[in-house]
Amino acid sequence: MSTALQLPLVPSLHAMGRVVDALCRDPDIGRSRQKQLRALLGAYERAFGLGGLPPDAYDDLPSLLAYDTTRAFFDLAVKGLVRGDGKTGESESDSALRARGRCLELIAAKAGVPFELPDMPPPPDLAPVVAAPVRQLLMQHFEKQVDRQVTEPFRIRFLAMYGIVLDTASSSGSLVAQHMAHLAADLSTLRVHRPRGGRAATPPPPEEWPLSPATRQALRAYLPLRESLVAPLEHPVNHLWVSLEHNHTGHRPDGTTIQEPPGVPLRMGGIQRIFAKAAELLNEEMEDLIRRRAAGRPPEWEPMPTRLEPLRRAVALELQQREERQGDTPQLLVVRGRPS
Repeated sequence: MSTALQLPLVPSLHAMGRVVDALCRDPDIGRSRQKQLRALLGAYERAFGLGGLPPDAYDDLPSLLAYDTTRAFFDLAVKGLVRGDGKTGESESDSALRARGRCLELIAAKAGVPFELPDMPPPPDLAPVVAAPVRQLLMQHFEKQVDRQVTEPFRIRFLAMYGIVLDTASSSGSLVAQHMAHLAADLSTLRVHRPRGGRAATPPPPEEWPLSPATRQALRAYLPLRESLVAPLEHPVNHLWVSLEHNHTGHRPDGTTIQEPPGVPLRMGGIQRIFAKAAELLNEEMEDLIRRRAAGRPPEWEPMPTRLEPLRRAVALELQQREERQGDTPQLLVVRGRPS
């Protein structure tokens, strides 16, 4: 349904509405961004209703997107006066203000109107990425085969999964989506499906990544284990990463426990718990080593985060930098990875 027909008789708002309609028909604009664009249009309607914009803002879209008008709009937004969620008077969050600014940039670009955005609240600092020496320590910890706090199946599965992360910068969502069919028969490559980004209406195309010799070796150890877990199940399991033990998944109406057998596909929570446990074990080992040596913390050591995302971002950054150094052009079949 056209938004412009619902707006009051303000020429500049009608013009903005037409651009918003055009953007919302663009397949590259995701649903969340479409909602933000339409919410922005409603916010401008409320700003006009309050008489809070300069008189020139009524004339046309360039006047509405002029710097002074935009700054006046954000003054109202910061005070919570143009909210459409029933919380008028409550200051809008920094992320909401940044989203409104991004929507205005999209509108201006679509309309070909010069636009200068006032200063926006800075985005929050991302968690620090995991340094290469710490990532290597995590690999070495599980290659030693001496940690009695984990089972041998856990160790085998973790080394294969960790190798995939180091080779491809897979997120927990990507790991969950990986199937056996995504692996080359000789384990030389893995097809990776990235989750859809916040601004995209469709997921990015699949990428094919080479796997390092270490990861191929880890997969050769893991795949027979996986087969032994999925073979007893009644239905075929196509996912690459599966559970090792019975999992408690809830209760039936009669109060009895529902348990999933080993071999069912891992969910994101399961993936995250695996990496959290691995990081905690490494951190405990290192802290114990530092205490016994009484020599202070090594300068290269920082505790491993218990979330996968900082680790994934560190790997992704290094892969991107290597790609730029090599002068490669990103393509559908991406042939990237860590050195063998």
